[in-house]
Amino acid sequence: MTIRIYWQLDVAAENGRSEPTERPRYQPVIRDIRTASINRYDYYAQIARAAALTGFDGLFVAHRTDADDSQIVAAAVARSAPRLTIIPEFPASVGSAVYAAKQAVSFQRLAHERLGWAIAPDADAATRARGADLVAEDDLIARTEEFLIVARGVHGERPFSHKGRFFEVEGGGFEAPLNRVAFPKVFLRGTSEEALALSARHADVHLFDDAPIDELRGHIEALDRLALKEGRNLDYGILQPLVARETGEEASEAHERGLAGSYDEIADRLAELAALGINHFILGAEPGFEEAYRIGQFVLPRLRARVAPARAA
Repeated sequence: MTIRIYWQLDVAAENGRSEPTERPRYQPVIRDIRTASINRYDYYAQIARAAALTGFDGLFVAHRTDADDSQIVAAAVARSAPRLTIIPEFPASVGSAVYAAKQAVSFQRLAHERLGWAIAPDADAATRARGADLVAEDDLIARTEEFLIVARGVHGERPFSHKGRFFEVEGGGFEAPLNRVAFPKVFLRGTSEEALALSARHADVHLFDDAPIDELRGHIEALDRLALKEGRNLDYGILQPLVARETGEEASEAHERGLAGSYDEIADRLAELAALGINHFILGAEPGFEEAYRIGQFVLPRLRARVAPARAA
């Protein structure tokens, strides 16, 4: 089994730090001879480069309501780390599924088909209302499903027509060259029966939050059965905040949330998850720039060494 490891860029956490003002050590995202300072997006680009330099396969840009837009951040850093897969997370309430699909194919052309789509869990009713999203709670899963149907539809065929509860398209679809790139790999989340059923129908990768092994095993087995009925196969992933240090004692001292342990202990836990069938790992720690180097240098080689024998077998 080939594993894919992504670093999580949490724009809300990074915005809690002071705005960078020093001259960049690396080439900034946008060259501007008028100023010697760098802005927040140059710092995001440094995190992306740190992930690329230390062996991560991709960058997961978390959706946060009160922070920079994940898709804008993803596009801004895409050329700073030309090897990484870039996965912005965003809710299905972003607007037109047709326009979202057009943005996706434009991104694919920009970044040589390195885009993934992570559909964010829907926020609570009050938060959704502040964002002009008044879809009823019971309709959220259906809205996400229709969003994906329409986005894939206009990407995959022309003319494409659809008349649903949330989206309506008449004779849509993309012409060349927009129709020549792949649709992004879709990452979905959730452990409710409805969320698992949605992934069985539409996800390429289903993401879980950190949970006990037995609980994860139960969800994977349930989703495998659902996907089999749909004639589909899914990959599985996990969003794993962590604190890794040279020793477990140091990790405990620095621990605030997430998995904590020595580099070897963290690699052992992640390898255990890989043996369960999880092959997409979205790892995150704060501060993102410094920790990307730490995890990339000391945890990733250990993890890959542990799963290599399983792949060979």
